[in-house]
Amino acid sequence: MKNILVQKNFYPSASRLRSEFEQNFADSKSTHQKRFVWDFWYDEDQYHLIRTPAYHYFTPTEYQNFHSYLVQWGREYLGCHDISPPWLSYYVDGCYQKLHSDVPHGPWAFVYSLTPNKKEFKGGETLILKNSTLDFWSHYGRERDHEQNSFVDIIPSLMNQLVVFDPRFPHGVTEVKGTRDPLKSRLVMHGWFVNPRPYVVGGLSTAAVQKALNTVFEGLNPVLSNIGLLDGALSVRLHVGADGLVKQYQVLTDTLVSLQHQEADIRYLKKELKSLFSHVRFVKTKKASKITMPLIFK
Repeated sequence: MKNILVQKNFYPSASRLRSEFEQNFADSKSTHQKRFVWDFWYDEDQYHLIRTPAYHYFTPTEYQNFHSYLVQWGREYLGCHDISPPWLSYYVDGCYQKLHSDVPHGPWAFVYSLTPNKKEFKGGETLILKNSTLDFWSHYGRERDHEQNSFVDIIPSLMNQLVVFDPRFPHGVTEVKGTRDPLKSRLVMHGWFVNPRPYVVGGLSTAAVQKALNTVFEGLNPVLSNIGLLDGALSVRLHVGADGLVKQYQVLTDTLVSLQHQEADIRYLKKELKSLFSHVRFVKTKKASKITMPLIFK
């Protein structure tokens, strides 16, 4: 299971978003309307940060370009067709998020950073508990000490970096210390990937794909009856030739967990899924197709 994806140098026009933010804060005495849209989210002992809806903050063209780019990435790699309306948040001295989880929102969360790489503060990292921490006693060993890096993944905010992670994992943001200047703060957009469903590129239509995949789901019922409860997301990619045959089966993301601690159940399911998907017969078309298929287990 891989619960964290990191994409550096993600968006080609990141500097345009950053420049717009800087222009709005360039004159500290300005009464420009964009200086008055921020909410200080104060939830004692849990959330301290300054936020605003990103889709209202940036100019429509700049925001829509970024939104479309991120959504397209989510469709191709996660099989999620949209994102939730994202927040734009900045963190100055004393801001943080304590550990929490976001189970109801979507199968993947994202944090996109517009933070300058040359930092004038400490902290501000995304903090995510490791799977070995959540299942601590299965990995416990008396032979060595365990310190913070053994228990959590710590991901610094870098300019134009996208971090995508499983929101079921407890996560937060370490406290920022050192600057009260928004221009020198931790600046991020964050939200969730939503609406998982097949994403098809090429000769096949979505309707033809869904019809052909009915055989997979029919074959999946006896598989699921042989295993315990699973939870998580599995995104797979099928490369389908013009002849309708599956040429390649690829697992893109996998956050499956066995709620009964039966890892063999996950291995068995993945083996059967590969067999079922690899033997699907699609209709013939004039050109090859690529299908991203998200499977959500609850």
